Amino acid sequence: MDHAVRFSHVSKKYHLGLTRTSVAAAAWRSLRHAWNGSRGADDVYWALRDVSFSLEAGRSLGLLGPNGAGKSTILKLLAGITEPTSGEVESSGRLAALIELGAGFHPDLTGRENVFLNATLLGLPRHEVRARFDEIVAFAELERFIDTPIKRYSSGMTVRLGFAVASCIEPDVLLVDEVLAVGDAAFRQRCVARIQDLRSAGTSLLFVSHDMGLVKAVCQEALYIEDGAIRHAGDTGETIDHYNRVLDQRRLAKLQQQAGSPGDHGIVEIGRVEVLAGDGGPVRAVTSAEPVQVRISYTAYTDVPKANVLVRMMRSDGLSCFVLRTSQDGVPVRFDRGTGTVAVTIDATRLFPGSYYAVVWFLDASDANGMSRATSDWFEVQGRTAGIDHHDGVFEPDHAWLTRPAAAEGAAPVGAKPGPAGERG
Repeated sequence: MDHAVRFSHVSKKYHLGLTRTSVAAAAWRSLRHAWNGSRGADDVYWALRDVSFSLEAGRSLGLLGPNGAGKSTILKLLAGITEPTSGEVESSGRLAALIELGAGFHPDLTGRENVFLNATLLGLPRHEVRARFDEIVAFAELERFIDTPIKRYSSGMTVRLGFAVASCIEPDVLLVDEVLAVGDAAFRQRCVARIQDLRSAGTSLLFVSHDMGLVKAVCQEALYIEDGAIRHAGDTGETIDHYNRVLDQRRLAKLQQQAGSPGDHGIVEIGRVEVLAGDGGPVRAVTSAEPVQVRISYTAYTDVPKANVLVRMMRSDGLSCFVLRTSQDGVPVRFDRGTGTVAVTIDATRLFPGSYYAVVWFLDASDANGMSRATSDWFEVQGRTAGIDHHDGVFEPDHAWLTRPAAAEGAAPVGAKPGPAGERG
């Protein structure tokens, strides 16, 4: 079995407070610790502890966990940005990394110059860079700005160019860390499609994101990492479910410990967002004409007399399809201390075939400040007829066709095709 990536008992240690690495600074640090005694445990931070896993060639792996869990450290070890304290890190073939915004780009060089520089650093011969240059620029949609210095680019422009270079060299292993969050919906759509193309061609992928919908779109397997150790491994859906259960248990424990004080402005946390079918079961696949319910479980740590709920339906590429708001619909929302649910039923999504997920926000009384955010599991929408390209649009409204013979103006319709909800003449 060929492995694109293999970690064997890898640990990574950092010394807190070490900001300078000159000989003088290191000497002073040694003298200080000699004077104060041996280095204390508080001076050492273990980003990874005895981590072992492997990724088969051509597979995709998502890394899940809270901030500081060790996810980015894994990618940096693979990219050679840092070295492990112990253990072995192995990767095979050509590797491309999108780990930090603008990494590998020189701000004073133009986009054109940075394409050649970055692609060369990634191992692409100069003649191949020339051959793919137009493709790279077209993917990034930076034709007008390609001869402008990178320092004048926005963060989104920089990410677009970086992803275009990294993906167009067709690496054997691609590392992606949260950079897609910077781009707009159209850019994410192209990135998801490009990643899926690379996977089909045999590229292995390690992907870090807090967007569970995006992880499900591109990853076959996932690791849940916390405190530098692997807590769970399995297919993506199973691992996300495990991670959510851990978070639910922590919310309940926090609720039991927190008495709540009269001075609190109200704290509420979303536990889980589910998209349910008409029978109350979780949706895995649904037709565009069937009803669905978005149900949100929450834990309120204090009473929140007035709040608002926003539900946004997202396509797999990050495109927002529609938004529902309690404030616009005149629905009052109150959270009493404890656990509860709030739900909205959608008679029919009318969405084009594709993969979707719901994103939910709890907002304060002003409907402006967010208190909590969460995403649902992945589900598929199936169209009324096969062969409809999801790029044709986002949704199919209720509609009816009306035809009149040219020689009989004013006559009754001779043919009509009703939309999904029936004819509305």
